[in-house]
Amino acid sequence: MVALGLVVSPMFGAGPVSAAGRAVIVPPSVVQSLWRAPDSMTKDAQPRHDVLRDRAVDAVAAFDEYFDTRSPIASSRYLQRLAAVVVIVAARTSVSRADMLMAWRNTTLRHQKAILVGLTTLGTGYLFGSDNPKKGLDCSGLVAYAWGAAGVTLPMKSDRQVDQGQVVPREKAKAGDIVGYPGHTMIYLGIGDIVLHSARPNLGVRVGTINWKEATNVRFSNPAPMP
Repeated sequence: MVALGLVVSPMFGAGPVSAAGRAVIVPPSVVQSLWRAPDSMTKDAQPRHDVLRDRAVDAVAAFDEYFDTRSPIASSRYLQRLAAVVVIVAARTSVSRADMLMAWRNTTLRHQKAILVGLTTLGTGYLFGSDNPKKGLDCSGLVAYAWGAAGVTLPMKSDRQVDQGQVVPREKAKAGDIVGYPGHTMIYLGIGDIVLHSARPNLGVRVGTINWKEATNVRFSNPAPMP
């Protein structure tokens, strides 16, 4: 089990992240995009500046520092930067930032890193069959890239990504789990129907929601279940 500020596993933890009991002050058509800057891509298909992507990059760096040093200072810095990311995501999706922060802290370190790395690719264009954010990402490429950074190798097939993990009921799904339906996979952001995904060519990597009226056979899967 892992608890920031208390105990650290020698590898990626499978336990929830906490602040040692202290409150953290938070300063296809199947997926609907909740927020999209109208000019988020340049003419050469490169992502424009996005403060959320910047904050995610900062949080990944803080995560790596904490993971390498295990120090209380690094732990505190990581929690602050994680909260900074949550503030923006929650605002853009009109959900409770406190609930989203709790959902992200109550998942594993692997899941947290997958979410944060995924968010560093916001605005990346869609490219079928690619898991290279410098070129573009399709839906399974985004999931494979994010989870690959968290130490889990996933196939580049959406259905196989769901099947490789442990399928879980929706009510037990954790932030960072894979959400999938035939032909599409996404990263669950832990609250409501909020997901991160590379939807289609005219959108690329975006935060969105599952459209349950149109989606069929939606499944949630944990790609890194506890042994």
